[in-house]
Amino acid sequence: VYYVLKEQRTHSLEFTCRHKNGSEVICMIRTSRIGKLLKERAIVATYEDITKSKAAKKELVQREKYLSQIMQGSTIPTFVINKDHTVTHWNKAIEKLTGNTAEEIVGTKMHWKAFYAEERPIMADLIVDQMQEENLRKYYSDKGRKSSLIEGAYEAEDFFPNIGEGGRWLYFTGAPIEGPDGNIIGAIETLWDTTDTKLLQDGRVKHIHQLSSLWKITSALTESLDLEESLRAAVNGIIANLDVDSAGIYLKENNSGFRVACSAGYSEGFYQKGSEPGPDSVIEDVAWKGEKIIFEDVTVDNAPYPEFVLNEGLKSAAYIPLASKEGVFGVIRISSHNSQQFSDDDKSLFEIISNRIAVAIENARLHHETKMFGQSLELKVKEKTAKLEDSYREIRKSEERYRTMFDADPNPIIIADRKTLQILDVNKTALDCYGYTRSEFLNMSFLDLADLRDNELVNCLKRTSLNESCSFPKRIHKKKDGLPFYVNVHIRSVQFMGRGALIASTPDVTENVQKESQLIQASKMATLGTMASGMAHEINQPLNVIQVCSDFFVKMINRGEKIKDDDLYTMAEEIGTNVQRAAQTIKHMKDFARQSEVKSDRLDINKPIADVFKILGQQLRVHRIEVNLDLAEDLPPIIADHNRLEQVFINLVTNAMDALDGKEARSGDRKWKKVLKIRSYQEDNYVVVTVYDNGTGIPEDIRDKIFEPFFTTKEIGKGTGLGMSISYGIIKDYGGTIKVEGDPDKGTTFRLDFPAARKI
Repeated sequence: VYYVLKEQRTHSLEFTCRHKNGSEVICMIRTSRIGKLLKERAIVATYEDITKSKAAKKELVQREKYLSQIMQGSTIPTFVINKDHTVTHWNKAIEKLTGNTAEEIVGTKMHWKAFYAEERPIMADLIVDQMQEENLRKYYSDKGRKSSLIEGAYEAEDFFPNIGEGGRWLYFTGAPIEGPDGNIIGAIETLWDTTDTKLLQDGRVKHIHQLSSLWKITSALTESLDLEESLRAAVNGIIANLDVDSAGIYLKENNSGFRVACSAGYSEGFYQKGSEPGPDSVIEDVAWKGEKIIFEDVTVDNAPYPEFVLNEGLKSAAYIPLASKEGVFGVIRISSHNSQQFSDDDKSLFEIISNRIAVAIENARLHHETKMFGQSLELKVKEKTAKLEDSYREIRKSEERYRTMFDADPNPIIIADRKTLQILDVNKTALDCYGYTRSEFLNMSFLDLADLRDNELVNCLKRTSLNESCSFPKRIHKKKDGLPFYVNVHIRSVQFMGRGALIASTPDVTENVQKESQLIQASKMATLGTMASGMAHEINQPLNVIQVCSDFFVKMINRGEKIKDDDLYTMAEEIGTNVQRAAQTIKHMKDFARQSEVKSDRLDINKPIADVFKILGQQLRVHRIEVNLDLAEDLPPIIADHNRLEQVFINLVTNAMDALDGKEARSGDRKWKKVLKIRSYQEDNYVVVTVYDNGTGIPEDIRDKIFEPFFTTKEIGKGTGLGMSISYGIIKDYGGTIKVEGDPDKGTTFRLDFPAARKI
C-alpha cells in the first residue's frame, strides 16, 4: 500500500483478515494520502466487510456457468433473452435447427431473423413484455395458448417457411425468468421440430380417406352383377369419393377397337356412351403398353390432343389399363377440369381401383355368359371361375396391405399383443378418454384399464383365434385419475405389424347406462305398485296366523286356564314361522325395489323364476290362473344378475296375465281354463326358458314391434310400452336372445336363450 501511495493519492485493495472470534472475512481497504494537510505525511484508511457480496458474485458467476453448460449440453433448441430483449444464450441445438450461430445472435436483438423474414416479436419477447391475451391472439391466433405446466408460460405451434428446406413445423414454449425480487428479468424459449409428426398425421388422414374411398367404390361395384350397373356405380363412385370431377371407361369390343362403355362429368359432345375414342390415341397407347399414363397441369401446348383442352377444358387426367389374365380389355380415364398434381398415393389408389373395376367387369361378364349359355358352356364357366378366384386372391392380398391403414376413429382404439395383452398402440381418442399419455399406455396391459378383473373377458381373449371377434357390453373401466366409467368392449383378433394382436374399441356408454338404469328402476316401481295387493296378501296371511295365536293366548289367560306345553310350543313355533315368512316377503320386496347395478355373476336361472311368484303368486291365484312350472334341475349356470332377470320374468308373467284376462273378458266364459306354463331346460350350450300362455296371442303384423320402446297394445293408462323393451335390453346385455311365437288362436310363447357359463 505504501508503495502505491507514492505513485497516486488513493488506492483500493482487497485482503483477508481474521476476526476476533477466529473467523476469516474479506475486506476492502481504501486509502488516501493527506500530506498536504499535515506537516507529516499521513494516510487515511477505511475498511469494508465485502465477504457476502464476494460470495454472491461468485455464486452468480457459477450459476451463469452452470446455465451455459446445461443449455449447451441440451439437445432441445433453446435460447435466452434478458429484459432488454438482448440474446444472452443461444445453444448448439438451436444453431443446428435455424442455421444461425451463437456468434451471430448472442449480444444482439436480431433473434427474429432466425424465424421470420421481417422483424416482429416472438414468444420470448412477448413474455418479457408481460403480454396480454390479445397480443397472443394477434401474433398466433388460435395456435397459441397458456402453458398448463409452467406458471406464466405460453406455448404455440406454427409453420416457419424460412427454416430449412421447404420450412418446418415448430412447437415452442416461452417461460419467464424471474429475479430474487420476483420481477421478470428475461425469458427462455424452447423449440421442438414437429414436422415429421405433422407429415405422418397428414399422411395417415390421407390414407384413411383413400381407404374409405376405395371401400365405398368397391362396395358400390359389388351391389350388382349387371355390367352396365357396375360400370355406372364405378364411375359415380370415383367422382363422388376422389378429388376429380369426371371419369370414363373404354372397353374393347372384339377386334373392332374401343368404345365408351360409361362416362360422367363430361360435356354432351365429348365422347359419350357408345362413341369411339376418336383422336384420343392415349387409349390405344395404354392398352398396348399395359401401363398407366398421367397428364397434369395440361395446357394447349402439352395436351395429348387438341380436343382435350379446347373442347372439354380438361387440366389433368390419369389413364389406367383394365386387365385380366388374357391382357388389357379396357381403359379407365379419371380426369379433372381443374389443375391438379396427382400424388404417388393417388396413383397407387388409381391402380387398385382399376383392379377392382376389372374384377367387377369380369364378374359381370361371367354372370352374363353363365346366364346366356348355361350348361352347354360348362368348361368355359370353369375357366372363368378359376380366373375369378385368382382375382379374389389378388383382392385379399391388396386388402392385407391396407388392413392397418385405419388409425383414427371417434371411439378409443387399443391394440394389444394377443398373448401377453401388452398394449402396442392407441389412437388419440383413447388418450383423451382415459387421460394416460402414449408412453404410459405402452407400459400397461389391456387388463389394467378395467376397474376389476373380468374373468369372462380374459377367458374369451385366450380362446380368440385370428380374425375372430367378441363383444362385452357395459364393462367398467377407469381413467388415469381413478374415475370409473362404462364402456362397450369390441375386440377382433388380427395380424398387426407381423404379430398376433387384438384390436379393441371401447366407446364410452356411461350416459346410456345411467339412463337405462333409471328406466329399469322406474319400471320396477311401476311393477311393485301394480302388484301391491298381491304382496299385501303375502304379508297379511302370516299376520292373521299370528293374530289367531295371540287371541288364543288372551282367551286362555282371561279364563285362568293353563295352556298345555304342547299347544304353547306349537303356537310359538307357528308364530315364529309366520314372522319369518313375512320378513322374507318384505326383504324380497326391498331387494327387488333397490336399483340394481350393471353387473353379472354365475346364476341358476331357476332362482329368479321362482322368486317371481313371491310377488305375483297371490295375483295369479286371484285371477284364477293355473301355473305349471317345469324347471329342469342341475342346469348349468349363466352369467347374469338375479335382480334384473327377475324383472324380465315379472314383465313376461304380467303380460301373460293381462292376455289371459283379456281373452276371458272377450269370450265371457268364466269356466274357461287360464294356463301359464314356464319351462327351463338345456339345449346344446344354451340354457333355454319358455313362457307360454293360452291368452289372446300376438297378431303377426305387430309381432316385430313388441320390443320397440313405448309400443303397447294395452289401453291408455294401463301400460307404458317399456316393459318388453327393457327386457330385451337386459337379455341382450347377458348375451341372450328372445323370440316370440303365437297367434290369437294358440296363445303366446316367449323363448329366452342364454349361453351357458363355462366351467371354472
